[in-house]
Formats: sequence, structure tokens, C-alpha cells
Amino acid sequence: MSVALDFSIPPFDCLADEERRKLAAAADVAFLQPGEVLFREGETPAHLYFIVKGLVSERASDEVITARGAGDLVGADALAAPTPVTAEVRQETIAQLLPRRLLLDLGRANPTFESYFTQRLGERLAARAVRDATRGMAPLMMAKVEEVFLHPLIVAPAATPMQQAAVQMHDDKATSLLVCRADGTQGIVTDADLAKAVFVRGLPLDTPVEQVASFPAMTVEHDALLFRAQLLMTQHGVRHLPVRRDGAIIGVLELIDLVGYMSSRSYLVMAEIERAASVDDLGRAAHAMGPLLEALHETGMKVRAIAEMVSDLNRSILRRLFGFLAPPALLAGACLVVMGSEGRGEQLARTDQDNALIVADGAYIDDAQLRDVCARFTETLITYGYPRCPGNMMVSNPQWAKREAAFRADIDKWLMHPDGEGFLKLAALTDAAVAAGDPLVLERLRRHLFERIGNAGGFLSHFARPVLQFDTPIGFFHQILLGHGEHAGEIDVKKGGIFPIVHGVRALALERRLEEVNSFARIDALVSVGALERGFAEDLAEALQYLMEIRLRVRLHKDRGGADAAGDNLVRARDLSRLQHDGLRDSLLIAKRFKERVSYHFHLDAF
Repeated sequence: MSVALDFSIPPFDCLADEERRKLAAAADVAFLQPGEVLFREGETPAHLYFIVKGLVSERASDEVITARGAGDLVGADALAAPTPVTAEVRQETIAQLLPRRLLLDLGRANPTFESYFTQRLGERLAARAVRDATRGMAPLMMAKVEEVFLHPLIVAPAATPMQQAAVQMHDDKATSLLVCRADGTQGIVTDADLAKAVFVRGLPLDTPVEQVASFPAMTVEHDALLFRAQLLMTQHGVRHLPVRRDGAIIGVLELIDLVGYMSSRSYLVMAEIERAASVDDLGRAAHAMGPLLEALHETGMKVRAIAEMVSDLNRSILRRLFGFLAPPALLAGACLVVMGSEGRGEQLARTDQDNALIVADGAYIDDAQLRDVCARFTETLITYGYPRCPGNMMVSNPQWAKREAAFRADIDKWLMHPDGEGFLKLAALTDAAVAAGDPLVLERLRRHLFERIGNAGGFLSHFARPVLQFDTPIGFFHQILLGHGEHAGEIDVKKGGIFPIVHGVRALALERRLEEVNSFARIDALVSVGALERGFAEDLAEALQYLMEIRLRVRLHKDRGGADAAGDNLVRARDLSRLQHDGLRDSLLIAKRFKERVSYHFHLDAF
């Protein structure tokens, strides 16, 4: 029977053509029966086994630690040293036998191939992310000039005095001006050109602007590739390029916008947010968040960076909206906070609202006016595409818009009389981050929480217990377990992986009184105080990032299809590539190990 080795999966995908030919020629096929031992702990097997069909378990001592199925490599840990496991066939199996000595030779010549056999789970997840990012750069390479924000065209005759040109640019909030001569020739002058002419060259303010402009203006076509525009700017040392369509100039491309687009495209949305002069203007910027999310993902940017960027932009929208709606006294005497994933800086879209308004005890605020502002704030966000919070954690709910003293009383109650609802509210407040107003208000409330935890007895064990609320879908042989019934064939990545990591890290950080809010920052801080060893912490961070990436892919797929994004936690196994399936399995395995650590640390088995 002839079975071709699949060179599209790791680590064989990084072999050169000649290396692949050598391996294919040396590989042999084996038909293995249940109960057959391929190698034992401490041995150095002559072959590694690539599973074509069937199931092989690996155990250390008497504990089964994993199972390998179709597409998996058995014996990878034994490439450079005696194997730490015993491998036993569990089902009728077809496998390709790969000579260990040849694999060693290939590894010496190919460091990328060799590294696969020495990496931890977290390192393999990171390597998969890099490969995905590389593929994701293709759409960006094809971006055109017209896809970037173009500044409106500002025109002045060549005889215009420099001072008048500067005033015109100031009034129109422009940094460049198109200068037109009588014969139709067009040049360009920038704010930097005018400043240099006056302060360096000492030219009088009534000097005609054409004397400091660059003629003829270098231009680029609207449908030119963006990299062409970048090349022109670099080669000629310019920061402004007029853009042509059908022979006419339609706007000006500035270097800062090009760089912003090339790096993230978020600059354009931020500019729209900051330029918004009304609630309606801000709404248009908010609605640009959907396309931005897709664009950021296409660039191959790490999902952690995307989440931080989207969260920052969302906070900017809330800050500007609060500024439009709130009277000066409320702006100065209160703190608007975001909670949940947005508070942690892990927001990946406009999910439901999770916000609160903490009013300083000494601030004079009319209660009726406060309620009106909060109601309008929530309703406006709904028009922007931010749904109501199912748990009603919004400023329109008086329980989440009140004085500091009232929030302190709530914290005391949640700590001294713990229950499910109190845990949920305390977790939300623990993740709070400032969106607008006085940050010291939130800081005082956080200090109060940290002080009270010491008097709360076994509160932290109760608080950590929800980490065990949902099963992680990893079976006895470390295979992914799929849902049943209405969720048949699906995996809930939030309940199974994201939530236990986020909440477990939250509980450990609260125990140590750590001020970090972002889950990745909390993981780093836990390492610095000795609560997590660095190697496992790195694996944990990579697992969380990978699970967020899988979830984002589902959300974007639903958005493109016009489907409700409410089920973006559910991943269909049949939609995953082999690479994604392996990454998901490794991530869930790390999440399961972390749950066991948290359970042991907080003695959750005693409940």
C-alpha cells in the first residue's frame, strides 16, 4: 500500500523540495494492531511514526498524557534524547515510519525543522501564529492609494502671499496647499516649507507662495498600489503626494496616513473620532469599527495587539460621547469606566455595553440631570451598534451610576456575603478601566477593594471557583471533545478555554493585589511576583492569544455572512484546518492544566 506523506502540515511544511524527496524515499508504511508497543519510556526508537489512520496513546509511568490520531507525529520527543513516554497502539493504525537518523540530519541542515522538536506547546502556538501572519500580509500588499484617507484639496494662486496661504491652511486644518500658476502648472507647499521660509530663510510674509513651493508637484494615480506611493515618498524625500483620477487631482495623500494604514489602519478611525464635531459625526466613526477589525486581521497583526487597539478606539468613542453629553461638573467630578473584555483591553468587536459611572463623593451633581445623561449615553451607544448589556451593567442602570460611597458599600457587601451575582459584579469592577473623567475616582475605589480583601476570610477561594464552572473539551486521550444536540460538532472556545484562563488569572492577580487589568499584563505581573513560572506563563499567554484568534475568525466569518455574531464563541470542527485544529487542541490542553493549578492553589476541591 502506498501512502504519500503530507508535506502541508508542520513540521514537514518547512522542508525544502530536495529534503522532502529524501524523506519520502526513506519512509515506510506500517500496519499496527491494538496493544502493540511502539517504544517504551527511556528508549531511543529507530523510527518516528506519522499516523495516517488510527490512534496511539502516550503515557508517562501509568498516566496517559496524550493520544495521537491522523496527522499526528508519534515519538517527536525522542528525536534528540531518549523518549520520556511509552507509545501504545489503541486502534488499528496505519503509520509511516520515518527514520530517526534521517530526521536528525534534516534538522541539522534546517534549523526551522529542528526547532519543532524542541519547542514547548506555547512556542508551537506562537510559530503557528507567525505562519498565519505571513499569509495575512497578502491583502495589504495589494492595497491601493484610494483605499487610504485622502486630505481634501486646498488650492491657491501662485501669487498668494505666504501669510495668506498659511492662514488658509490653518482655517482648513490642512498641512499642504496646491499652488497653481497661470500656465496651469501645479506645485505643492507644506506647512513645514512655510515655517522654514520665514524662520530659516528670513523671507518676508508677503512673499508669493510660488517661491517656496515645489514645482511640478509629484503625483500618484488613485489606483496605484500603496507600496508605489511609499516608494515615491522614500526616494524623493516627500511627505505629501497629490492623488490624480482621470487627470484631475482629487486629494492629497500624507505620509502619516500611509504609515497608519500600512501599520494598522486604525489611524484613520482615530482621526475620525477626534475630528467628530457632533454626536452624529462620532456615530459615523463608530460604524467604521467593523471594517477596521477585518482590515486589521488581514494584515496578520497579532490578535493581542488588535484587541488592545480596538479597545482603545472604543474607549475614545465613549470618551468623546461622554464629553458631548455630560455637563462640565459631571466631567470634572466623575469617572466613566468600561468593564469586562473592554476594560481588560481584550475587546475584539462592539460587544454589549459594560460600563459604569462613579461619581466623586464631594462633587455636586443634580441627580435628575445625572439620570438623563446616563440614559442618553446608553441609547446613543445602541444607535452606534453597541447592544444593551444582558446583565444590565450600564450607566442607564442606577446601580452602575452612583456615588463612590455607594460603590464602596457594594464592595463590602460582595466581599462579606459572597454569592454568584456578587462575584459577577466584583469581577466586572475588578476589570474596570477609565474611559473618561477623573481617574483618581477609580483609583480610590480600587484601593478600597484591596484593603478589604484581607478581611474577607475565604472569599478568594469562592471567587476563583467559577474557573471550574465549564468543562474544558479535552478528552482522556487529549482529543478535542465536540458538542452534542444543538451544538453538535462545535467547540465553545470561550467557556472551554478563554474564560478559565481569564478568570483564573484574575483571581491570582486579585490575591496578590496586582493593579494590572489586562490578562496578558496580569500574567507578566504574576511571573514577576513568583506566582507563575515564566515558561508556563508564556505558554498560557500564547494559548489565550490563540483562542482569541480562533474566536475572532468565527466573528469575522459571521460578519461577512451577515449572521448574528452572538454565537461567535462556537467553533465548528469541520471549519478548522489541520493546523488550526492542532493549535486549538494545544491551547485547550494548556487551559486545562491551568485550571488544575488554580484548583489546587485555592483548594477548590474542598467545596
